[in-house]
Amino acid sequence: MTLNEYLKSRGLTIRLVSQQMGVSRQALCKYGIDSVPSARTLGNIASAMTALGAETTVADLVSNVPTLCE
Repeated sequence: MTLNEYLKSRGLTIRLVSQQMGVSRQALCKYGIDSVPSARTLGNIASAMTALGAETTVADLVSNVPTLCE
């Protein structure tokens, strides 16, 4: 599952999460494709998702979006 697919399954979009994080959509889309995010970035993604109403932890991201950690 990609980050985009995971976000959709949680009722969110790349655009909403990237705006919440203060990064571009392109930067968020590249995680797991062109780059591996740091633990801090994974925490920021999880925090943004939680702030948008989709309670998420770093462990959730790692287990559901394995491409983020390859």
